[in-house]
Amino acid sequence: MGRISRKLYAVILLAGCIFLMSCDNSSEGLHNGTTDNSVATDQNSIEGQNGEAWQLLEHLEDESVSVWGYQASDQFPYGYNVGKIEDEVVGTAILITPGTSIVVEETFESPVFLSIDYILHPWVAADSDGAVLSVSVENGGNIDSYMFNATDAFQNEVITIDQSSDNDIRITFSVQNEPGGDDICDWLILKNVIVDNSMPPVHKIFNEDGYVRSATYFSDEWPLNFWNSEMDDLDQDMKQIRNDGFDSIILVIPWREFQPELDPIIYNEYAFDKLERVMQAAEQNNLNVYARIGYTWDFYNDENENIVDRFCRLLGEDSVKDAWCSYCEKMYETLSAHSCFREAFLTWEDFWNTLGVCDEIFETARREKADYIGYQTWVEDNFALSEYNESFGTKYKSYTAIPVPQRTEPAMAAMYSFYDDFLIELLEMSQRYFPNLSMEVRLDWDVIYTPDGAQDYYKHTKTFECGKSYFTATMYGIPMGFQNVGERVSYQEAMEKTEYMLKMLKSQNGDKPVYVEQFIFADNTPKFINNAQIKEEEVNEYLENVAPILLDNSEGYGIWTYRNYCSNMLYNSQFALGEEGWKIRGDVAFKESDGSMACLLRQGASISQSVDKVRNHFDSEEYFVSFDVVEVELPGELTISVGTKSQTIELNESGKICVAFSGVGSFDIKVMSRDCTVKIDNIKLYSQVQQGFLYDENNEELQCIEGIRALNEQLCVY
Repeated sequence: MGRISRKLYAVILLAGCIFLMSCDNSSEGLHNGTTDNSVATDQNSIEGQNGEAWQLLEHLEDESVSVWGYQASDQFPYGYNVGKIEDEVVGTAILITPGTSIVVEETFESPVFLSIDYILHPWVAADSDGAVLSVSVENGGNIDSYMFNATDAFQNEVITIDQSSDNDIRITFSVQNEPGGDDICDWLILKNVIVDNSMPPVHKIFNEDGYVRSATYFSDEWPLNFWNSEMDDLDQDMKQIRNDGFDSIILVIPWREFQPELDPIIYNEYAFDKLERVMQAAEQNNLNVYARIGYTWDFYNDENENIVDRFCRLLGEDSVKDAWCSYCEKMYETLSAHSCFREAFLTWEDFWNTLGVCDEIFETARREKADYIGYQTWVEDNFALSEYNESFGTKYKSYTAIPVPQRTEPAMAAMYSFYDDFLIELLEMSQRYFPNLSMEVRLDWDVIYTPDGAQDYYKHTKTFECGKSYFTATMYGIPMGFQNVGERVSYQEAMEKTEYMLKMLKSQNGDKPVYVEQFIFADNTPKFINNAQIKEEEVNEYLENVAPILLDNSEGYGIWTYRNYCSNMLYNSQFALGEEGWKIRGDVAFKESDGSMACLLRQGASISQSVDKVRNHFDSEEYFVSFDVVEVELPGELTISVGTKSQTIELNESGKICVAFSGVGSFDIKVMSRDCTVKIDNIKLYSQVQQGFLYDENNEELQCIEGIRALNEQLCVY
């Protein structure tokens, strides 16, 4: 009967009763509402080709469904051992325990696909010795049996059923134990059990309300320091995004800032509190939320850890993989608790730096890396040694002698393939903890070389299906498909390439929905100055004409740079966290000013911050320090230092200050009051203002905002 220890039961019973008191109880103990938004398939109201999909939760009381082994029992906070339940962890779902089963007898149009989301209830999982979901399908005299090990994270399985006669299909769900196991704490939860005749059921609809139109949101900062900023204008920002024709936002969630420590695992509650604020604001303003989880960059505690090393450790250390899985599970629990949450994705970009192992100069170091990240084992699994040597012009005598290749070596083709397999494996592992998690796939072709020196291209097509996710995410930029030698192209030429690249993706991803969550129609990144761009005077024409191509080849798009941002290298730059991240000296106070935190420097006081060079994402000959002077209590001189350079300015009144530096040597910053008393806020150290051409850094409209509004209006189809 799925027994449970007395001590643990008391805790769970209390939690369950508290939650259930807030529910509208029916005669079965719970109301018969629809399922919540915590699993992707239910969010999207999947429909079959000939009508709505059949969902077990909606038909549990039908004559075609039988519940076996039902017993009223005070060992469960729901009051019984099998049936519909609801709690704050799994939402509305179905409980089955050892000795119980649910049997479905229905006629479906052939072929059909059975999709099941299941979990071992997290309340009791730690005290269970393991449970197995048993699914038996009896079809025209044939019986097929399936066994799936349940964990404390939602998993999804899809079973194909080919109806062989006019007889009903009989599907039985029950719980089994591993040999020698017991039934203590084996509470198996079924959620979103769906039968559909589309192929496959979870691929049908990306968004039930139509084409998705998203703006990536990081307010007046950028993703690297957004989560430690104040978000002073959060509600106003949400309204503006909605008024510009977007129906959703994309949140960029950095791994380290939310999970600062891996062993033992520690979460940053302040960051999660900020996430709650943003989710609530989006919900209140009728905006859906998509999330990019696992973002590489942030400034949290970066003096003690090179974030790139953390991502590399994912390839070589099980403890880091375990921490990553915990992070995915925590993010899913947090996001899916909100009705506005839709989907999430990883990106190839956030793991691309793992290829930095190829830049090691010495072969001995690259050989050690090849062993550590599993490249040698991967080569052994995929190549005969003679085949590897022949393919890439090498002469290794053993697998253990193989190093990670350098980027110009022919074996880089194998390294890219290894990287893709790593992404696929990581995604599939993550999907066990974050249902329907997708991935932004790399559309760019990477140059590789043959042993005779000829140039070829590696294409990352094997990642395009994104595992069990029902959609594919991608970044698309105008340079894709062009030579990228500084050309300026017409909007018609750009549209041709847009259609070609998206059609190519659609043809190779199993025809899953495509979410172009980074739609980069223009870019001013210095590193890519020679990339192809649309002629400046034709960008709006592109935006006003590209809608049919997007509608035919994708199901949603997103803008990365909604508002121009400075590449601000400072942590806690708006003093939302008080003095955290800053070293203070003298009489310094952090106080609210008109609802916003600010820093008060009295005579002789200073604040300083150590800035690691890894924060400098845009090398430049010139860097800028800007800040707001909120109030001048006592006029006088303020000295700003960056690295080895200093400048002193006279302050007499409030306003914005911007000072340029060159030849700084390092980026450590110090602001010192010599003889004044001033209140400052919103301090930035940067070299680049990233342009999105919609709003400037002061939130003033730019030249492409009307084009985007026109595009959103055309895409607003239902």
